[in-house]
Amino acid sequence: MTVQTPHAPRPSVPRRSVTGATPVETAWLDVARIAAITAVVLLHAVAVVVTRDHTALGTATWWTANVVDSAVRWCVPVFIMISGALLLAPRREGLRAFYRRRFSRIGIPLAAWSAFYLSVDLFVERWNDWPDALHRILAGQPAVHLYFLFVLAGLYALTPFLRVLTAHAPRRTLWWAAVLTTALGVADQAISDLAGIGEANAVTRFLPYLGYYLLGHLLRDTVLGRRGAWIAGAVFVASVAATAGVVGATALVHGEWNTQAAYAYDYLSPTVLAMSVALFLLFKPLTGRWRRLTAPDRDTTAARRRLRTLADLSFGVFLVHLILLRELRSFTGIPDHPAAMVATVLAQTAAVLAASLLATAVLRRIPGVRATV
Repeated sequence: MTVQTPHAPRPSVPRRSVTGATPVETAWLDVARIAAITAVVLLHAVAVVVTRDHTALGTATWWTANVVDSAVRWCVPVFIMISGALLLAPRREGLRAFYRRRFSRIGIPLAAWSAFYLSVDLFVERWNDWPDALHRILAGQPAVHLYFLFVLAGLYALTPFLRVLTAHAPRRTLWWAAVLTTALGVADQAISDLAGIGEANAVTRFLPYLGYYLLGHLLRDTVLGRRGAWIAGAVFVASVAATAGVVGATALVHGEWNTQAAYAYDYLSPTVLAMSVALFLLFKPLTGRWRRLTAPDRDTTAARRRLRTLADLSFGVFLVHLILLRELRSFTGIPDHPAAMVATVLAQTAAVLAASLLATAVLRRIPGVRATV
């Protein structure tokens, strides 16, 4: 997930207006951010059903949750590709200015929310396992979703040097770099999950995602024709179906939920890679059909200003939503019936999104706290 759109866009994109409206040319990236944060909340709402906390393996409820879970696994890869699309364009920006700006935006939230979620576990949930708390920090996963900040931090650390590559390397070389780093990430994920060898830590968590970062930059200006859009849509649907099928079949063969069963869900599995790239490419033509944002014959500034506001709040929603979802789920539970489960999960997602948006907007108005979101 990108944290903040750069003030100096690519040369082909006009500067942001004083109204704060996102440019027409990049409106699709803000739409993608809003869709991705919605998918993240839905993923966290439904995942507990798949991991058998609310139903038995292989039931109709479990299979339904598996399909829903599979359909939103693109969320994190798309966030990373958005970051690459926004940050890897060559530009004049000194190292000190870049690191000060980016790491003040990442470092403060990482420290604050790591302390918050660990404190909740240690003192509210009575977890009281200080050595494991330290282990989670060193592993780069103080909470189930905060590993993403460590991924961003690593990618940001390399960004000034990657910009040299994107500025001077031939396009063909950039594609080879993206393909190679993506393949290495896929191989790393497979070896880690299927063979149990290797484990990411706070310093290395970003490395497998470098391919997605480069792909975001390379695919930013790709325009799909009608046929290309249909092909991308077919790839997305097929990869979602394949993800759900592989997850379900593997879990049933093992008779339990384990790492091997969850492998197809991982963000660097082949099926999730396919669905993520396909959907990233689809956001531009889909947004282009939304005339309130992109119509050349009407004033779309107000709509694009609201879009930018929602997209800018997505980072805070990402940080806040998990604690709100935990509390809401403790009150509502999740019924063991396919239709009722879906309705409950969707209602939880909508409620948590609304509450997280409100909480983020409020926190941004509090001096000394706004820097955390």
